[in-house]
Amino acid sequence: MSVAQAVIGASDHYGRAELVTLTVENAAPVFLDRRRVELIDRDLPSAPYHREALQLDIGAATELVSRVRRSVAKHARAALEALLETYRARVLILPASPYDRLPDSLEEILSSPPLTLAADGMLYRESLAEAAAELGMEVRRYPRKSDPRVLAAAAMGADAAEVDSLLVQFGREAGRPWRKDHKRAAAAALSVLGRQIRR
Repeated sequence: MSVAQAVIGASDHYGRAELVTLTVENAAPVFLDRRRVELIDRDLPSAPYHREALQLDIGAATELVSRVRRSVAKHARAALEALLETYRARVLILPASPYDRLPDSLEEILSSPPLTLAADGMLYRESLAEAAAELGMEVRRYPRKSDPRVLAAAAMGADAAEVDSLLVQFGREAGRPWRKDHKRAAAAALSVLGRQIRR
């Protein structure tokens, strides 16, 4: 199936992400796909900055983080490539990261508790964003602490109840599980498609 205007909403976690793909047909939102994707090899730690790297000398920590980064980049690209084989998604939308970028120096990251706490989450989120950009997709962000349901309602010119009703409908179509992460990803995708939706 080839869909011209598909949008992927992403909700990332340590080691995995939930991807929900939506489109608009005849001015109505349509659920296409929901999948969990693994973003790291199973034999690697999912939070190396916050845990393992702090226990290692800088040489070993650098080697470990490099291995993790290569693995995550590989998995992120493979996950999006698999989706794009079926859906011609033009946009990936995901939460903004707490920092624009991390310092190049691993020592600087590990010496800063705020950076160390943020680094693992950013690793997965930014790898997805970089893979999407490399594959020719537009990458959009929404503010970290915002509710994508509110953003979707604003884009659609609707209220939160209407968005919630759509999310319930998508959940029925997706089947279980349909959790908070899936709803956030779907709402984020709706926020991109909102202006195309006729109520």
